[in-house]
Amino acid sequence: MNSQQRQGDRVKMLLEDAARRLGDAGIDAPRRNAEWLLCEALGTSRAGLYAASGDRVDPGAVRRFDEMLARRLRREPAQYILGYAEFMGLRVVVTPDVLIPRPETEELVEAALACLPADRPAVALDAGTGSGCIALAIRAARPDVRTHACDASEAALAVARRNGAARGLAVTWIAADMLREDFAQRVPYGLDLLISNPPYVPEEEMATLPEEVRDWEPRAALAAPGDPLVFYRALARHGLRMIRPGGWIALETHADYGEAARSLLATAGYADVSLRKDMAERDRIVLGRRM
Repeated sequence: MNSQQRQGDRVKMLLEDAARRLGDAGIDAPRRNAEWLLCEALGTSRAGLYAASGDRVDPGAVRRFDEMLARRLRREPAQYILGYAEFMGLRVVVTPDVLIPRPETEELVEAALACLPADRPAVALDAGTGSGCIALAIRAARPDVRTHACDASEAALAVARRNGAARGLAVTWIAADMLREDFAQRVPYGLDLLISNPPYVPEEEMATLPEEVRDWEPRAALAAPGDPLVFYRALARHGLRMIRPGGWIALETHADYGEAARSLLATAGYADVSLRKDMAERDRIVLGRRM
């Protein structure tokens, strides 16, 4: 059913038709996806959507909705279609140059915030920042934390800077590659917190990922080249030089490599190393303190 055929449709009809088509295409949570897109097309909230369920829809809004629905049916992630994602109460711009923030990463940030000293200002670095969501969430929760963030991708840093400016949150954005030996010379020392959600998907696993992830999100931010722990080895090594005594490293991990990442930090000489589970009971967060 095209937009010309549907110009006389009401909100409820558009929503139900879209949910059916998304479900038939095998897309998870089809009704929720239909709600997201229709809310955006109508410029309303979910509550407003259902309050207006019997209303006729402006033809221009129908066309916008059809365009977004067609993109979603091609498996483009809803967040890229909308142009934003929600993360710890912040709305952040997301484009195909950056990963879409996940709820598991919110748990990483919460665990890391608990490690920061409560009685004095602190210094934090988000390595591999992407959209900047981690750094911005830390800055929003702790305005006294001098927050830095780096990425090897200039395109990702452009998105992060845009998000920082839009939120009015002061973060220092730095171009730096975790895998380069000069990384520690490009970013601050004396950190109270080194936090990262680095690429950790093994190359052989990429083909098994959902189409929305495999075909749309940036491969460089997903896949670990060769060794799935390559970024963890680099961060553990850099952290021993960059983190002040008593400071913390906090890393999100692949659920299958959580124990390996924990062991890596312990072997490197970090103290109080712990492996924590996410809300789905998977090993996803590794913490360690520099002696």
